[in-house]
Amino acid sequence: MPAVSVVTTTLNRPHYLKEAIRSALSQTFEDFELLVCDDGGREETKCLCDSFHDTRIRHIVNDSPLGIALNTYSGVMHAGSDLIAFLNDDDRWTPQFLENCASPLLTDANTVLCFCDHWLIDAEGKILIRETDSNSLHYGRSSLAPGRVAEPLKLIVSNSVPLAMGSVFRKSAVHWGLYSKKVEGAYDYFLSYCLLRSGGKIVYVSERLTEYRIHSCSAGAAEFNLTNSTAAAHVLDLILNDPLFHSVARDIQSQAIGIEDHLTKLFFRRLDLVSAGRHFCKSLDYRFFPRWRRSGA
Repeated sequence: MPAVSVVTTTLNRPHYLKEAIRSALSQTFEDFELLVCDDGGREETKCLCDSFHDTRIRHIVNDSPLGIALNTYSGVMHAGSDLIAFLNDDDRWTPQFLENCASPLLTDANTVLCFCDHWLIDAEGKILIRETDSNSLHYGRSSLAPGRVAEPLKLIVSNSVPLAMGSVFRKSAVHWGLYSKKVEGAYDYFLSYCLLRSGGKIVYVSERLTEYRIHSCSAGAAEFNLTNSTAAAHVLDLILNDPLFHSVARDIQSQAIGIEDHLTKLFFRRLDLVSAGRHFCKSLDYRFFPRWRRSGA
């Protein structure tokens, strides 16, 4: 059994996928499998995987397109290890990523998550230094001390964990019964929530060991769309109704109100007045019946 299972979901992006696979195979830590979970099923993707001639690569083709959330779930369920690392098909790892981020979980069974800081790169792979510094500051990693995180629940407020390409986590620490297509574009945020609520140790590595690509089709390049916003609203509602997160409920609730207001506008523009009304009422519910007051936070 491999020490780590790397899950890469892909949909017809062989050029970027080639770079992602190459970065995985260049790791100084070599005891892993790489599951390429193919939602497109093109022969080109299969040929690309075969071209590396590496038995650690497993190419898994879905019978029909699953979407990012269920394709990710499929990959995790196929994984041979309890330790999981995601690598987006358009992102890259530096060679020391697994060595640094898998080690805390391999040496301590009580550690459920290790994550690092990361670089931003453009479509051609050039590092964006100024944008990277701003990103690290925005997501609270600049001020986060390396080592075991003292107040892990606060990570959910700033969404500090780059689970989609900069983390290693323990599969058995996740409540997979709550996972569904509803989390879609926010699947990484949902998994962060599950890992934080598990009560296990969280470790932060302050070095920038991965590279997140910004391009015309990446999540960071476009407005928060309807699918992602709906998924984020679902996860925020789970968090707000979880007693374990009452200490951060006030901050989470302000985010939830913002998402519900955004969804109200999106549905109104689509003339879907029923959905717009539902999200408007949800926003009012958060405003007039705040969860943090119920919890005493």
